[in-house]
Amino acid sequence: MDPMTPRLTIAIPTVNRARLLGRAIESALAQTSPDIEIMVSDNGSTDETPAVIERYAGRDLRVFRHSSTMSAAKHGRFLMEQARGEYFLGLSDDDFIEPEFAAEVLALFDRHPELSFVYTGCAVHYEDHRVPALVGPPVEPGLAFMAAYYAGARELSWCACVTRVRDLLALEPQPEDRILGDMYFWTKLAFKGPVGCIPRLVSNYVLLRSQNDNISHGTPPPVWGHEARLLADEVIDASRQAGADAGYLSRLRANCRRYVARSTANQFVWCRIRGASPARAWGWISSCGSYLSPSPAAWARVMAALLMPRGSLRRLVLSGADRRSKGRCSNTCGSTSQA
Repeated sequence: MDPMTPRLTIAIPTVNRARLLGRAIESALAQTSPDIEIMVSDNGSTDETPAVIERYAGRDLRVFRHSSTMSAAKHGRFLMEQARGEYFLGLSDDDFIEPEFAAEVLALFDRHPELSFVYTGCAVHYEDHRVPALVGPPVEPGLAFMAAYYAGARELSWCACVTRVRDLLALEPQPEDRILGDMYFWTKLAFKGPVGCIPRLVSNYVLLRSQNDNISHGTPPPVWGHEARLLADEVIDASRQAGADAGYLSRLRANCRRYVARSTANQFVWCRIRGASPARAWGWISSCGSYLSPSPAAWARVMAALLMPRGSLRRLVLSGADRRSKGRCSNTCGSTSQA
């Protein structure tokens, strides 16, 4: 590799998030590894975002400014095509990473070049609560990772996931009607080799803020459920093609059904917290019955979203986050395993 070529591209897409963008940029600039490049791409912002980016003039940033806002799928593809690094991290403008993120991820790739991608321990932020994401071993077969993910034993955020640029570009571009862009990519890459993990909390995903402006929270449950099931079906088919046995496939199908139910029910909660009226939420029920049917727990969550006032629902979510934060194993904050 050319010594001037960065090993890791940190790509920060942004639109109208001037009050949040600075933290993401600062976290990228604070990396201890010198083998990185940082790209910031303003996707047609109409707020003070250009002024925020201008504050970093003269720093090691590649900046792109688009005159109009393109779709998330097209913007993501643009960033992948512009990346000069061997590896790629998509860092949303409201998320951030710890200074050692790049160094630890690159070191794991060096020890295990066969890895299809690497994800890290991630602190999931619910306002003031930080919930450690569930992680696996430093090296795990792709089939084992996917089974554990759909069983609820792995949790992965895009800001915690590093992939090879060439592998991303080799996949079919994300279709315009797909909303879960990160899962669209890593659910395919997981079948190309083992998956690597840095268990330490070196990334931060902001799931719930007081402004309720997490983009995914606005996706209607019927749309979310349709895509979640589509992705699950693709994973089941890919597992079959990868040689998974009948027992594995049977367990995976059952866990996929529960995953689709659970994540669809969550969208009722998020959309209500974000401002959807009870009447609108009730209207989604008829389109979501098939997604929710395998799980009584999912129906209970939906009923809470439909019947509770928004403020009470939000407090319930924060209370649950607090319990999970206290109950999860402290080793997610420990030192990185050397596989």
